[in-house]
Order: sequence, then structure tokens, then C-alpha cells
Amino acid sequence: MSLSHHLANGSLAMGAVPSRSIFWQGDNVVANINASGSVRMTGARVFVGSGFLILGTSFIASTGVLIYEFASTDWLTMILAHSHLFLFFPLLGTLGLAAFYLPSVVFTHLYWTHLPGGKVRFPLGIVAIAALSLGVFWWLDAKPRQAWEVSPSALGTDKGETLRCSGGGQICQRVPIADALANLRLEAQDRLGLWSFGRNCSVDPLLELPSDMQRQRWCFPAKAMLGGVACCQVQARFAEVIASMQANASTRSLSGKLDVYFLPLKIFFVLIVIVIGGLLAAWRSKLDEHYQPLIPSIERGVIVGAIAMVAWALMDYGYQEVADALFGRWTEGLPIRLSLVVGPWTLLLLFYFLRHLEKYSAIIGQISGAVVAAVYVLRYESVNDWSVLLLGIGASALSIALLAAMSFAGVLWIIFPRPRKEASEQPSLGA
Repeated sequence: MSLSHHLANGSLAMGAVPSRSIFWQGDNVVANINASGSVRMTGARVFVGSGFLILGTSFIASTGVLIYEFASTDWLTMILAHSHLFLFFPLLGTLGLAAFYLPSVVFTHLYWTHLPGGKVRFPLGIVAIAALSLGVFWWLDAKPRQAWEVSPSALGTDKGETLRCSGGGQICQRVPIADALANLRLEAQDRLGLWSFGRNCSVDPLLELPSDMQRQRWCFPAKAMLGGVACCQVQARFAEVIASMQANASTRSLSGKLDVYFLPLKIFFVLIVIVIGGLLAAWRSKLDEHYQPLIPSIERGVIVGAIAMVAWALMDYGYQEVADALFGRWTEGLPIRLSLVVGPWTLLLLFYFLRHLEKYSAIIGQISGAVVAAVYVLRYESVNDWSVLLLGIGASALSIALLAAMSFAGVLWIIFPRPRKEASEQPSLGA
């Protein structure tokens, strides 16, 4: 039997639903309030489940390969320095997959069954998102390259070098890449953030040198106190060395070689949940019309998934501080990254998917989301500093354990939710 038949009709008719059915996240029954029976969504579940299984496997494999490859070195620092790639996806990314599973199933069934032209629009949308994922991957596949893209053996042979810095001929030292990372990890654990170490190296040569660039400050690639101009030169050389090692296939890491497969899948996951969340908000009236008994489970999944994505955005901007401290900052203000879209997207979901709560609870949740967003806009440096300390290269073992425990508890809550009292007392709409 074809997938299109499954997606349209679910599977074989199942007859009347028992009068005391409870529609939980794990149920595969959708009540049809316009008919006396109900239909399964087996085809949609198989389609979404297969895709999510591939994504989840790639998330775990990506981090697993990194741990295996750097097992003889400081693999934990490598993971935490790039937590937006190697810590988020196997933990909170897996939670996001579990949270968005039912919303994605309903989204697929909605387009395939209830929306005009949905059978054409749905596959075209999937193709468009896949193409966009490849486009974003090619955009991100650029300098500065990262230390995890260099093989452990090549990092071990890097002994640093002596440089002639600034116009006065000052002698600077670029320390080995591994030493700079280890020093960054050590200092990030004992202070709140790294924002002040990423000075803006894009200096206008026709203007006076900013006062910030004239001060002596710790420069991580040099492991020494340097002025701004000298440190920027060492940072630029640090980035060049890593890029040259990454460009050479013999010194490129296995993780770097496999990233051409893993990163597009991670980008696809980010884009697909953003699109599904946004379109479910746009078609909220259709959800109420065709999937009313599943609304609480859908809302729970969407909100939990949105919170997980907020953590990714924080990790992503925490990594930006790491990159600025190692390679220098070359833009003014808040850097524009893909994760920036998560903020307004989350606010949109809060306003559309908190309806199952009591009126005042929903209003409090929506206002709280708006306040948090406003605080970030006004104090993004401080928020990013906290993300470095708690979710990035400065994270302690306790922070990592709590993050893993919260992710596991979130998955369990999605799969085995507590039964709603009113659901157990009212007959099913599909009876």
C-alpha cells in the first residue's frame, strides 16, 4: 500500500473509539468531530518517525565520533567549546525531536488530508527546506574554521610560533592551539563570560585608535597580556593556522570530514521545527477543527520543543564569545546568527499554544516570554556571558549532569504524560 494512501487515510478503519479513550501523546488515534468514527495516522507516524530517527541517530553519532576521535586528548573541552553542535543536539536536540513528533505527525496529516493542494504543497515544502539546509551549510562552511576540524595528531604537533606584532615590531607568541583552548576552558570556569576578551578588531584606519584597543588585556591565543592591536594580529594568525590545517585533508579530523553529512541534517532539523511550529500557529483554527482531542498534547510538545530551541540559541551565542576570544571580533553589536530567529519564533508559539492553560496562566506565560525577550535585547552581553558559564565552555560537571537529566525527564514527560483529570471523566468525542 502506498505512502500517499496511508497519509490520506491513515490505515484500516478501526471502528468506534471506546467511550473512555484518553488522548495522550503516545496514542495514534485522532478524533474526527465531523463523523461518528475516527481514523489512524499510521502513515504520517511512519513517515515522521523514520525521518526523526535518522536525525536523532545523526545527532548522537556526530558527538560520538568526536569523543572517539579525541578520546586521547581533552575531548570534553572540545565539546563544550562547541556546545551548540556537540552538546545540544544529542541532549536537547533529542528532546526537541520527541517534543515535535506529535505536532509533526498532525502537521503531515493536516496537509495531506485537510488542506487544499496539501498533497502537492507538502512534498514541495520538504524539498525547499532540504535545499535551504544545503544553502545554509555552504554559507556556514567558511572561515574561521574550528579546532575540532583538525585531527588530534596535527594538534599534537602544533608547537606555536613567534610573531612580529603591531607597528612597533613587538614580539608576540602564538601558543599551540590545544593550549589556547585549555586555557580558555580554565578561565571560563572561574569567571562570568568572555565578552570582554573579544575586542572589535575591525578598526577604522582613518580614525584614532579606540581606548579599548590601547589597554593591556589577556589574549588567549598568546596566553599573555597584550594591547588590542597586537592581540588581534595573534588572533588572526591563530585562525589562519587552524584554517590551513583544516584545508589539508591529511590533517583534517574525521569529525571534520563527516561534518559534510552531519551539519546539513542539524540545519534541516532547526529549519523544519521552525517551519512546522510557525505553520501550526497559522493553521491553529484547523487544528481546533480536526484534532481537538489532541490539542493539549500538541501544545505541550510545541512549548517543550520551543524551550529546547531557546537553549540552542543561548549555546550558539555562547560559542560566539568563544570564537571572539580566539579569533577576534570583526563586527559591532550583536552578531547575526541563524539562531537569532528562535526568539521571535518562540514568542509566536507562546501566544498561540498556551490556550489549554487557564486564562490568567496563559497571560502570565505570554507576558513572561515577552519580558525575557526584552531583557535579552537590552542585556544580551550579560545573557551570553551566563550561557558561556552554564551551557558552554565554562560549564561544570554539575551543569552538564543537570542538562542531561532535564533532557531525559523532558523526553519521559512527553512520552508518558500525566493523564488529565477531565479527559478520564469525559467520553471521547470520537465515540
